Amino acid sequence: MERQHTSTQETGFEKKRGIGKIDVRTGYAQVLVSRLEGEIVQARLRLLEAIKDAQIGIDFLKLTPSGLSCLVAESDSEKISQALQGHPLRLQIHHDRSIVLVHAVNMRDEEGLIARIVQKVIESGAPIDHLGDMHDRVLLVVPGAHAEALVQVLETLKGNELAH
Repeated sequence: MERQHTSTQETGFEKKRGIGKIDVRTGYAQVLVSRLEGEIVQARLRLLEAIKDAQIGIDFLKLTPSGLSCLVAESDSEKISQALQGHPLRLQIHHDRSIVLVHAVNMRDEEGLIARIVQKVIESGAPIDHLGDMHDRVLLVVPGAHAEALVQVLETLKGNELAH
């Protein structure tokens, strides 16, 4: 049985495919916790309980082999440091972090688009603290000083990001 190739042409009511916009959100600190002692799952839960008790909001929680990482509002960076005192761990806080969001409709359906975005980011030389993708965007956490330059680099993909 021969398989037919179907085209993925845009229809009149769809949002335009490819990169639609790039946003920057500022005012974050990246929290890196490592060298937790004892059973890792229980140690992580104790930390998250301490963060909750201190009423600190966290974003982009990631589990690591020996701890966890997350983003907090820059204004909460001292508060989280205090909340985690007394726990056996190694704590690093990287200040002045920005989130760069690259929005594209059905990003995962556009073959190679995420790869081209990541390639541009790497070529820019900007340090990347975190990279994640969702159905309609790529999220990058970078030092604040690199955010606007990174936006300019990524803007060059608009309009030609579907060209292979």
